[in-house]
Order: sequence, then C-alpha cells, then structure tokens
Amino acid sequence: MKIYDVTGLSERIRQEYGLTQESAQDKAMQVMEMCPVKLTQNVEEWSKRQKLTDIYIGNYSLPMILAIWNSRDFLRALEIMIELEKGNIEIAERKIWNMRR
Repeated sequence: MKIYDVTGLSERIRQEYGLTQESAQDKAMQVMEMCPVKLTQNVEEWSKRQKLTDIYIGNYSLPMILAIWNSRDFLRALEIMIELEKGNIEIAERKIWNMRR
C-alpha cells in the first residue's frame, strides 16, 4: 500500500488511540502493509481528518461499519474490511454485528 504521509498517519493513530509515538509508528507501518490498495484512499482521508468516502467491499464500507457501531474505532473497522477483502465474509459480518452489542 502506498501512503505518502506515514508521519500523519502515525500521529493520528497516536492521538486517537493514546499510543506512544513508537507504538503509533509501528501500527502505522502495520496498517500500510496490511491495507488493500482499494482502501488506501480511506486511510489517507482518516489520517488527514477528512470525511471518509464510501468504498465498498461486498455490502460494507468503513463509514458504514463505524455508523453501525456508533464508534470512531477506525483501525478495528479497517481490520474487518481487510477480512472482507480476503473473502472471509462470515467472520467479518459476525465481528461487525457482535461489536454492536
């Protein structure tokens, strides 16, 4: 995945999740490695505090999952979108709807 502003992503992770700078940097690198190219735009938007575009994988998008959860846990929602991209639809849907409880 290509994200040009790794520093911006790392800083956003640090702010949102209360991680140390080193842990946030590690998480940002992990996100870059795992994120499907299709969702790069969402990651960049989130790191720049922009409105997230609805990019669907199957029946779901990141903004939709966050709305279902009434949550701001972007990284968790991204993990589920990665599961969907891998074709693990049943596992991903279970995680989406279990988080709602």
